[in-house]
Amino acid sequence: MTKNTNPAVTSTALLEDTHPIKPIQKKEPLPKWRQIGGVICLLGAGIFTVATAIVLFLPNTTGREIASNNPSLSSELVSTPTIQVEETIGQLDSNPKVSNSTVDLLPTISPEMAQNLLTSPLIRVESKTLSITRNVYEPFTIIPDRPRSEVIEYEVVTGDTITSIAEKFGLKPETIAWSNPRSIVQVLRPGDRVMILPVDGVYHMAIGSSTISEIAVLYGVNPYTILESEFNQIADLTPDSIPLSGARLVIADGIAEQISWSPPVVRVDSTSGGNGNSSVGSQISFAAGDPGSCGLVNNPGGGGAWVRPVNGYTWIRGFASWHPAVDLAAPQGTSVYAANGGRVIFAGWSSWGYGYTVVLAHGPFTTIYAHLSRVDVSCGQDIAPGQQVAATGNSGNSSGPHLHFEIRYQDTPQDPTFTIPF
Repeated sequence: MTKNTNPAVTSTALLEDTHPIKPIQKKEPLPKWRQIGGVICLLGAGIFTVATAIVLFLPNTTGREIASNNPSLSSELVSTPTIQVEETIGQLDSNPKVSNSTVDLLPTISPEMAQNLLTSPLIRVESKTLSITRNVYEPFTIIPDRPRSEVIEYEVVTGDTITSIAEKFGLKPETIAWSNPRSIVQVLRPGDRVMILPVDGVYHMAIGSSTISEIAVLYGVNPYTILESEFNQIADLTPDSIPLSGARLVIADGIAEQISWSPPVVRVDSTSGGNGNSSVGSQISFAAGDPGSCGLVNNPGGGGAWVRPVNGYTWIRGFASWHPAVDLAAPQGTSVYAANGGRVIFAGWSSWGYGYTVVLAHGPFTTIYAHLSRVDVSCGQDIAPGQQVAATGNSGNSSGPHLHFEIRYQDTPQDPTFTIPF
């Protein structure tokens, strides 16, 4: 075989073997009907574009205008604003299937009605449903307050008073006093345990031979108030029954004796040799045995004019049977003055809950200044009206700096506001 040495032929042959190319076939022309169909489609697209432009630039076309141009649809239209395209209506008229059927139009309103609605005031509709708002940040079950059915014990903490304990349990201060030993009530100390009733009244301990009727008379209630009380398990007794000695009875709404919350004053008439029989007495003592007591001191007799014991105070608490004084709040160290001229019969610490205390004798009167931070007088010292005797503080059973001020007449607590204007 003769070898082809022509380089052009050799490169062409290798190219054809490596990249084969499909022969190009001659196309036949499209049929006439397809060409005509394409032209019609283009014309339809153009018409649709023109109709769209008419809708955009002629927005005020209304149903009335369409109805006037097309009477066959006038009965189906209401006097409401609608937007239609004339070309579309024309197509509907030319289509027998559409022209012979009923055309359903959406309900609309007239421009006048729309304007009236827009200008009418809004009417607020009140909902009578209950709206409950909950705190999602405290996901705990709400437990309502329920009445207690038993007597409980409360441990006294620093700062507690008869008033604060009573308020904590929704009771009257007298209820706390009448339900506990007087020694505890008069001098509350942290750690003391106080009996708390479920209702206001008296917690009575049965001792001796007193019947239910006699106990009821003692506290001013009906015997069946005691017998039928849910707090006493004595339904099997009668008014003439004697409860077991030591049994505790809740006397709901009972009233006991008036309680003096202050330490006793002792007066001695040395001329007659009597002890405490004179309303004035030639000698007097206050809380004998306390660290601040001066013992028996000669009573100086009556004083002069009355003055306020402190200035710049804030009124805190007034006079009551369980609080025989007024409490006047003032900053720690505020000067305390003698409310009248007299003699010092107590100067120092009181174990009755007063803290640092000063007591002055003024004939038949005595004045008490308690919860002090400083005592500026000494036993037996004669004091003029308005003279400084101490400074306000927070000692004893006190929850903040203030002056506890008492006035007694013939050793009976009196409301200080009857004597001094505060």
